[in-house]
Order: sequence, then C-alpha cells, then structure tokens
Amino acid sequence: MRLNFDKKSIQEWADFSGDFNPIHFDELKARQIGLDNLAVHGMLAMLPLKQYTADSFLKEQLGGYAWRSSLRYPLDIDKEYQLSLRNSDSKVSFTLHDQDQSKKYFIGSIQKNSFDEEMRRFNFSDTEKFHISSQFIKQKYQEFKATFPHISLLWIYIDALIFSIFISKHATELCVRKFKNFMGDQEQFIGDNVLFLHTNHQVYVSSHMSQLNIEKVPETINYSVMINDITYHEDSLLISVVMPVWITGEISIIITMSIMGIKTYS
Repeated sequence: MRLNFDKKSIQEWADFSGDFNPIHFDELKARQIGLDNLAVHGMLAMLPLKQYTADSFLKEQLGGYAWRSSLRYPLDIDKEYQLSLRNSDSKVSFTLHDQDQSKKYFIGSIQKNSFDEEMRRFNFSDTEKFHISSQFIKQKYQEFKATFPHISLLWIYIDALIFSIFISKHATELCVRKFKNFMGDQEQFIGDNVLFLHTNHQVYVSSHMSQLNIEKVPETINYSVMINDITYHEDSLLISVVMPVWITGEISIIITMSIMGIKTYS
C-alpha cells in the first residue's frame, strides 16, 4: 500500500483536530528541529495505518486487541511511502518506509490483547471525567466522515475525536505547565521556542468495540486525562498521557501517547 500526504490533507487534519503545530505549516520551524520539509501530522498518517492493519488483523482474529505505533522520523509532505505488513499467529506487524526501504518512519503492530489486564494496569477510579455532548459527537462525526471516508471502524473515529479534544482543551495546560517546571529560569523557551512531537501512540480496544462500524456512533462518551510518566532530557521532555474512554458508561478504549517537547534555538 502506497501513501502520500499533501498540503491539502495536512490542512484537513488540522481543521478537524485543531492541531496547528507550526512544523506542519512553517518550514523555518520545521528546519529548527532538523527537518528538511514540512512534517505530516502523525495522527493523520496513522489513520490509514490503523484501518489497513486492522482490516488485515480482523480477517483472522476476534476479541479485544491493542494497536501500537512508534514514530521513528517525521514524514515529509508530498513524498511516496510504502506500508509493509508481516502476519503471525495473533499479530500483524507493520512498517511505513520510503520507496527504497532505506528508512523506517513508523513501526508498530496490532495484536490480541486482554482489555481486563490493561484495566488493571491503571487506577481510573479517582480520575476526573469529562463529558462530550451528543451534539458535538455527531458534529465531529459528520466532519470526520466527509473528510476521511475510507475509515470504517468506530474506534478509529473515537481515537481521533479524543485526540482533537485533548489538543483543544488539555494539551497546552499540561505541556506548558510541565515545561515551565522543567526549564525554570529559561521560561522564555515556552511558546515559539518549544515544538512538540507526538512520538508514540497506543489504542487498547475492548472486545465489544473491536469490530463496530463507524456508523454505530454512541450518544454518550466520557473520558479522562492522566499524566502517566515524565522523562527528562537535556533539551527535551517526554510526557506520557493515558486517556480512558467510557462508551455508554463503560470503559471501552484506553489511549496512551507520548508527547515530546523540544527546545529550539533561533
């Protein structure tokens, strides 16, 4: 499977998600973190990866599963990429690489997983729940279906929806607060001098959600946002976020992702 992302697709994802990170629109900002070109949103690139790998996996498997990906290098716009799959007993591994296979941009897998075991890894009992109105769920669903008609699995839409809400309501407060603590007297780096990269993404899907069609949009969705871990480096900070999602009162999806903030110097 070949993939290519242009400026139009980047703008469409930004409009849906609210992710206007300057590395996707400003070549100078992209070059400040070592890129040669504008970068494709990681979540945009993951949409066809999720659908295609899940389609392959669900031909042979039933029940809950975990979808995992790691961004090795940001993708350039207007460049051809090739998706390669490798199947085993209860797992499909994937690699997104350039056409001559000299560079791997995404690596990941989808495999059978016990959702109950994932639930036991975390304590969600005291987390603050946020409610998403049914009107907003339907509005974003219509936007998503019109823009990304090739997506057919409900969990992929919900993952995109929760990410867009995280960007608009939680990311700035969480990331900027942590960076201010990290940088101390160097708070001047906050803002234009800090760029964020979404480096890892995992979605744990319960068995009853695993094959639901996107048209089965629920009326009620709640979610929480938790900081799971923070890793400090000299010029960067890696924040691990966990977001459980309640569908009609039951946790049905758990999303975890890692976001790296990088200091840039003009």
